[in-house]
Amino acid sequence: MLFREVFLPMNKLFNPDNPVMILLSRIFDLILLNACFVITCLPVFTIGPALCALYNVALKMADGDFGDTAQNYFSSFKRNFKQGVILWLVLFGLCAFFSADLYVIFFKLPLSLRPLQIPVWILLFITISAVLYSFPMMARYEQNNLQLVKNSLLMGLGNLPLTIFMTVILGVIADLSIHNGSLLILFFSIGLFIGCALLARIFSVFLRRAFMKASGEPDKGPDEMK
Repeated sequence: MLFREVFLPMNKLFNPDNPVMILLSRIFDLILLNACFVITCLPVFTIGPALCALYNVALKMADGDFGDTAQNYFSSFKRNFKQGVILWLVLFGLCAFFSADLYVIFFKLPLSLRPLQIPVWILLFITISAVLYSFPMMARYEQNNLQLVKNSLLMGLGNLPLTIFMTVILGVIADLSIHNGSLLILFFSIGLFIGCALLARIFSVFLRRAFMKASGEPDKGPDEMK
């Protein structure tokens, strides 16, 4: 009796269908996904295909497809490497250019020219919108870079509340990190461990709905998507 009382609950605990085991499995998948993303971002110029692979897996998770995380990641990374690198370098270059313009306006030009920041902020927001949507779209659809940029801008405008939500989240994290050294270390540590994958996973829930709405697909639940 004692044996059954002790080990029967243990068998239930380690049952793959146990909610606790399912939660631990999902957390492990995110940690593994985050590790793959961080490693493939190290050369910096590969951040594009890394983002594409990150969202490829995260969107599949949003669909209810929890397959081989590492295999799915590196398959997408390899498949979209060239296209992702080119698109990333172009969009990153534009973001850097507009950011440099803002720096000049704020710190080099007289106060009377501060209104010049308005069109620059608009252009920067448009470019960030392209970054937010183009790589998830690259992960989900077969399109060339011109089509991706065009459709990502249309998605950004058509889903403006979502675009603002994602931009504000990333902006707040960046602003807090810049102005607080302790928070910088905290966010950096979380990002290295699970943060990037967790953020992509959260964004993917909303991006999936936006993509299905735009393509006219029925919004099926995770069980139907398997």
